Amino acid sequence: MHSWFSSFLGFLDRDTRLSGIVRISFSIVLLLIFWEILTSTLVTNKLLLVPPYEVLEALLKELRNGRFWTNAASTFIAIGVSFPIAVFLGIGIGLLLASSRIVSLTAGPILTAMYSVPIVALAPLFIAWLGLGLASKILIVVLVAIFPVIVTTEAGLRAADKPLIEAAKSFNANQWQLFSTVTFPYALPFIVSGIRVAWARCLVGIVVAEFFGSFAGFGFAILSAGQTFDTATLLAYVIVLGIMGLLGSLFFTALEKRLAPWRQE
Repeated sequence: MHSWFSSFLGFLDRDTRLSGIVRISFSIVLLLIFWEILTSTLVTNKLLLVPPYEVLEALLKELRNGRFWTNAASTFIAIGVSFPIAVFLGIGIGLLLASSRIVSLTAGPILTAMYSVPIVALAPLFIAWLGLGLASKILIVVLVAIFPVIVTTEAGLRAADKPLIEAAKSFNANQWQLFSTVTFPYALPFIVSGIRVAWARCLVGIVVAEFFGSFAGFGFAILSAGQTFDTATLLAYVIVLGIMGLLGSLFFTALEKRLAPWRQE
């Protein structure tokens, strides 16, 4: 028994696609078991928590009546527009900060102050400016997601291997050649790490935006379910967002490993 368990742990520790799938599946199964035990023993009030099968039933109901697809379309459109904007703007600002020490020292404190401001507090103001709809959601999501990309882009560019830069200069490489062949490729894994964090923050931002300024979307559905004490439907949409976060994290982690295989442990 001990030998089998040790072999299983060794398999889970491998860095292969199959072991990764098994790790995630095993974690989900453990979560569902714990959830079921919790709802049948400690938390029996269904206003607070419902069993997993009731959440699945609520999700299937939302799929059948079409509300899920309406909410999904609203959320996916907003994310599909705002997330690329946050990534490209974040990379651009990070490049600018890394290219000039004066710019970094001048703009850095302002960006830090903006990053510290809770966007939830400003969301009603943005909606007052731009109205209910797509524009206000895009602004909120961009402001929530952009900062990790800025920070990691600047850090990655500044962390470029100095011996590599000196070697390129010894071959008379100009600034563009240094950037395109040494600095930016070295910074790519850092940037992808920032994008992975930005994806998680993007999902938080879209929920906040749809809480305040939308008539459809996952955030709107969560708010509506909470107001009617429909715990099963609320948790169904939360789980969908969690799955989106997991899939995005897996994708960007795989991309990071592909861009920088030397960083794998």
